[in-house]
Amino acid sequence: MRITTIAVIAAFSTGFAGTALADRPRCPAVPAQQWLSIEQVVEKAQSLGYSVRQAKQSKGCWKVEGYDRNGAEIEIHFDPQSGDVVNPRGPRPPAGG
Repeated sequence: MRITTIAVIAAFSTGFAGTALADRPRCPAVPAQQWLSIEQVVEKAQSLGYSVRQAKQSKGCWKVEGYDRNGAEIEIHFDPQSGDVVNPRGPRPPAGG
């Protein structure tokens, strides 16, 4: 009985870990000299219709936080070299409302 319980717990924890990793943005390893500038990434996000509150390097990607056209909060990761969207998150309901 004890071994079965441990096996079930191990199976569930492995499944949840896989789900968590699947949500993580995947950006290729790119030398710093080949990264787009922060200004280029902000411009790219704005050209897609987002209002940028903050942009920073995060987990090998450019991470942009801000708002979409409807005022909902967004979090988008951009490929550091191409500027392609890697893993959009949002919209979320506006804060405080």
